[in-house]
Amino acid sequence: MIRGLRALALIMAVVLALTGCAGGLPEPVRDPHPAEEPLPAVDTRGLRLPTPFTGLRVVDPGWTSAPQYADGIFVGVAEQEALRRFSAVDVHGQVRWVAERPAEDTGFALTADADGRSLAVLTDAHQGSGTEPDTVTATAYVLATGEHVWGPVEVPGPQVGPGLVFARPSEDPAARVRSRTVLDSTTGRAVPSISDSSDRVVGEYHGTVLVSGDHALTALDIADDQELWSIPLAEHGEVIAAVDSSGTAAAANGLVLLETEHSRGLLIDLRNGAILSDTARDAAADPGTGAVVILDEAGLHATRDGQQLWSFTVASDTRLAALGGALVYLRDDEAVRVHNVITGEVADAYDPTGTGTILVPAHLTAEGAALFVGKGSRHLIVTLVPEPGASG
Repeated sequence: MIRGLRALALIMAVVLALTGCAGGLPEPVRDPHPAEEPLPAVDTRGLRLPTPFTGLRVVDPGWTSAPQYADGIFVGVAEQEALRRFSAVDVHGQVRWVAERPAEDTGFALTADADGRSLAVLTDAHQGSGTEPDTVTATAYVLATGEHVWGPVEVPGPQVGPGLVFARPSEDPAARVRSRTVLDSTTGRAVPSISDSSDRVVGEYHGTVLVSGDHALTALDIADDQELWSIPLAEHGEVIAAVDSSGTAAAANGLVLLETEHSRGLLIDLRNGAILSDTARDAAADPGTGAVVILDEAGLHATRDGQQLWSFTVASDTRLAALGGALVYLRDDEAVRVHNVITGEVADAYDPTGTGTILVPAHLTAEGAALFVGKGSRHLIVTLVPEPGASG
């Protein structure tokens, strides 16, 4: 597979060189191929990382927006001249593959097929004679290798998500998009029973689709088109949108945060439809301990197996930064506070004698790697690889 990707990269490099000589814009290399160089290491002098990450190699993938994560791999985008460059980077800091698309922002998604295999689905804008693209297509690749799975298949418009949800742009920017197409993550075909329904598609989450209609929220399994659960929404009203929580990847751990007509923070357990809070601002799950932390109007709470571990009030501007490794990272304005997720006690996550800019994680992986956002929205990955010369 790697040999084939390298051969493809060589061919594409020749094509790009010829295109450049012709004086035109660079043609995107759409198929995933190996990166030309490894990611640059970051000099961490002057930066204060949490002590669990001291001595680990930090790399800069060059992403210009927040990445997505699944199964030990981050996928992010770097905006370049007339191009968007996607790269898949694993927890060891290795670039698994890169791919390019035109500069038009049509989105991408990580999902899983019926066998549980993680996929990256990249969209593509095919420019017509006017200012808007004539068509938008979606293509799926194996997340770990970049191997082609299905596509390109035509979709009605950009990816509006969450997941494999696509819609034609509305002529009224203020209008809520209701007509949406959902793709089957295994085959790439539109799911007729969902796409042709009058119910509102909320989002697709690794093969599970949430739809809102008839005063109920329903979860459907795409693979067999079966209902998983349904809960009444009379008290909360119609679902308006899924809320993109602040970097905690809650949905990847079975938590979905929704805005409804009467609630801006309806937190749902995707596995069984249980309502965990109706005033949630954010939530996260720690795969290592099984704990769930919820930030809502009443404060900050931690539960495990349905039992409350601890609860306390917090300031109104408190934000949940990340959860993992039995630690929960909070931001209070510019201050940073860390708690043990099991006991709720304040934890000493940073060396008190250290100096420099404190970096706060935005995503902690189950494997032990982490994503940090530095100055100028610079996305940095702390890998599982020790720095050269670091003591073990």
